[in-house]
Amino acid sequence: METPTLEELCQGFVQTYTPALTDIMDFEFGLHDQWLGPEIHPLTPEMRVAGPAFTLRCVNDRTPGGEKLGQITAGIIDSLRPHQVVIIDTSKNRYAGYWGELMCNLARERGVEGAVIDGGVRDPYYIWKFGFNMFAAFACPNEADSRSRLVSFQEPIAVNNVPIRPGDFIVGDFGGVVVVPQEIAVDVYHKSRALVSKESQFRKMIREGIGGAEAVRAFGPSI
Repeated sequence: METPTLEELCQGFVQTYTPALTDIMDFEFGLHDQWLGPEIHPLTPEMRVAGPAFTLRCVNDRTPGGEKLGQITAGIIDSLRPHQVVIIDTSKNRYAGYWGELMCNLARERGVEGAVIDGGVRDPYYIWKFGFNMFAAFACPNEADSRSRLVSFQEPIAVNNVPIRPGDFIVGDFGGVVVVPQEIAVDVYHKSRALVSKESQFRKMIREGIGGAEAVRAFGPSI
């Protein structure tokens, strides 16, 4: 079985759907908690994203970041690479917006596929108009600086108790956002393509009038 390129992995995951990925990780790898939870959702149902995680971590601290924040932000911008998905651990801050339209422009210019925020997003209307794939818990107009402190990037984080390392695959659609550990990303990619094909064949069987017992034999009890 050929090893897909990074671009092929991203395209393949975008073309599948998150329930297929959670089924595969549940039943074939014993990973039962890879979904980031019900709060995080796309700005619109059509938005989809898949790519290696570019992680950021913030803590609740009202001290303005000043020059140090500027240095970290500059380092983040210069470190972004094509196909990545920025994902932000906000420490559950409910009063700050962590990503706005200007950062979307900067990220898009560097080939970034989208962003996932466990918290607030700024400028959601303009981000939607711009067409950047944004997943967040809610909209918030407040600037994060002086309400939250950025402490690291490209280090391990956790969102809703799901561990995320730089390079783990982030896949999001209208069903939510899931994390595919990088060690199994290629296997999950191939298995997801096979599962999507199997489900397409099963839909054809449904249209042809398959009975209940035959359906269970063909696809199993968890249809």
